[in-house]
This record gives sequence, structure tokens and C-alpha cells, in this order.
Amino acid sequence: MAITLTSIPSISYPHAVMGKDKIVTKWSSNNADIVSCIIEVLVSTVRIGAFSVQPDKGTSGATSTYTFVLDETLQTQLDFKLYTTALSTYDLDTDSLKQFSVKIYEVTLNPSTLLLETEYDPDDANNPDSDASFAQNRVVYNATIDTLGKTTFDVTDYQLTANTKKFLNDTPTAKNIELLQSEYLGALYYNGTPSLSFKIEYLTYDASDALLNTDYINITDWDSAFGGVWSNSYITIPVGTSNLIAAGISLTNVAYYTVRIINSTGDVSELKRYNIVDSCTHDVRIHWQNKYGKRDSYTFKGNKQESLDHEASTFMKAKGLTYSSDARGISVMQNTLNSTFTAYSKSIGRDEYHWLSDMLINKRAWVEIDGSYLPIIIEDGTFFKTDERDMPIQFVLNYSFANPTKGLRG
Repeated sequence: MAITLTSIPSISYPHAVMGKDKIVTKWSSNNADIVSCIIEVLVSTVRIGAFSVQPDKGTSGATSTYTFVLDETLQTQLDFKLYTTALSTYDLDTDSLKQFSVKIYEVTLNPSTLLLETEYDPDDANNPDSDASFAQNRVVYNATIDTLGKTTFDVTDYQLTANTKKFLNDTPTAKNIELLQSEYLGALYYNGTPSLSFKIEYLTYDASDALLNTDYINITDWDSAFGGVWSNSYITIPVGTSNLIAAGISLTNVAYYTVRIINSTGDVSELKRYNIVDSCTHDVRIHWQNKYGKRDSYTFKGNKQESLDHEASTFMKAKGLTYSSDARGISVMQNTLNSTFTAYSKSIGRDEYHWLSDMLINKRAWVEIDGSYLPIIIEDGTFFKTDERDMPIQFVLNYSFANPTKGLRG
């Protein structure tokens, strides 16, 4: 009697945890006494959960089949790296990408004792006696592909093998950035061929479009051949002005710069351009987790409005028997104070519209103030202004601090 795995996640590419297609494991059993199965899910070789799985509808016994969707279980194990200190080189992001595997156990009914039997042992997280499993050589990364994105999403568009291949950011091809700002792009995976000298290329230009300098950061983790698991592929690369300065790249007389990934065969990614612009005292710098699980950043350079919201809980305090001018009847037990902000972009185009809308998918965002990253709540009132032709012209962001101030208790 045995379990046969009939469909398992592929090892040939990283899987988006909430992507276009579900991450599914399917199997069948030829055991006439089987009533259900138990599946253990392991992430980075650690058991994170065990689940009872019933036979697919219309199947039972020796012809039973089973299906288990892994996405929601795996998603709980994936995190997000904010990078509050400017990186000077690429980062191998092991928080947002994890290896996973499963173990499957039959649960059978003993026809003699009428007792349920299984090799599954909840006290043994390293049980070697599973009835079926697959190796810890599948990888999953943190992503939430939206409904429209699913119609066109193809993971191979993010395998960096040509100058049409994409970063894990939908930023416009050219965007503005101020001095002393950090910013990042994400890369999913490469083609797995060894010794191709992958590197990040930075080209700096002056206002006359003259090339000033060419600089590189080597991606040494991509020098090795694909060994059956994409464990060292998912990286974050630094592209902000503060990142370039930290990496020793001069920005003297630089008007703009370009960033791409190359190797010994030529260009293997799309090209991004960053125009250096002046900062203003009313700038609002927002960072957020985009739909691919990486960080995006944007500076709102229009108007900014601030208001204070406060809410007090009160109680009635008994007065003394003799009059006192400072005696209080209704008293504040505790007041909660928070600031609410409205930030306006300047004129935007269609590309920026689609990109900024990603901010509303996860609503996991921070505002940067004097180098500190403060978590914010993006309010429901956030919207796009359009003109008479229904073209987006301005993004209006309503947000408040995620941590309100609580006054002293009375």
C-alpha cells in the first residue's frame, strides 16, 4: 500500500506565495483502508504545521485522491526587509524567500480493531517514517499578485536573461530621486549558468548627457551554477543616492544615473534611470512593501496637510463636601492623540499611476522623517485625481501614524 505524488511544486523557478497559480500538492493512495491523510509542512527544514486532509470529493479507499494548497500556510513564514540603514551592496534576502517541503502520512482504519492508525507522531518533528514526501528544494517568495496582474504575470519575465527582463518593482523606467535618499530594486533569479560574472552596473551622467563614470557591484552569489534549489537568487540591490554614496560612487556633477544588471554575455535586465532633483522642506518620503514583496519608495512633492485627532475616555469624579474652585467633576481617564496627514503628489502620468496603486494592495508602509522610519496606516480616503479626460494627474495619500500617543491616565 502506498501514496503516489501526482503533482508537486516545480523546482525550476521560485513560487509566488499568493501568485497567479496556487502552490499545490496532490497525491493518491491505493490503500483500501485509508480514511484521510496528515500533511506536515516544513520551511527551512522546520515543521511549521500539520493538517488533516480529507479525500477529494467523490473519491475514497483505494482510489482516493488528495489536494492541499500551501499558499496561506507558507505565507505566515515570509517576512519583509525594510532596510532602515542604507545598503552599500546587494543583499541576499533570506527573510522573504524560504525553502519548503512536505511529508504525508496515511490515516487508516484497522478492520480488526476498528481503530485509526498512522505513522504520524505530533511529538516527533523529524519523523522519518512518512508515507510520501518531496525534498526541501522548492522555494517560495513573498508576493501578492493583484487580479489584473494575474492575467499577464509570467515568472520567466523575472528571470534575468535579457534586457527585457524585469525587476521586482513596477517603478517607471525613469523616476526622480533626491540626494541622501535610499532606494532599492528586487531581482528574483537568473539563468543558473555558472561563471558569467553577474554585476550591477551604475552609469552616471551630467546635465549634457555626457557619461561621467561607470561603476560595478559584483553579484558573487550568482557565480555558481543552479544546484537544484534557487536559494541564493532572490536579492535586493541598492539604487538610491545615499546607497551609491555609501558604495563609493561619486555623484559630483551628476544629473542622472542608470542602473541595470549585466553579465559577461551582455545586458540581462531592464534599465532604470534616476533623475536627481532638489529636495524641499515639505517633501513626504513614503516607503512600502510592493506586490512582489520588495520595497518601493516615493517622494510626495505637492502640498501637505496635517490635522490632530484625539479621543478621550472620561469618568465622573465625586466632588468634596466643601466647595473648591479646582475640584473636577467630569475627568479625563486617558486621552489618545494621533496625527493625520494628507500628502499630494505633483502631476503624474499613467505609469506612475499604475505603480503607486501598488501601495494600496498591502498597505504596509512607512514615512521617513529625519532618517527615522515610522509605520503608518494608509487611510481609505486615499485616491487619484483625474482630469476631464479621466487621465490621472495627482495622487492624494491620506495616512496616520500606526502608533498613536496615549496620554497619562487620570
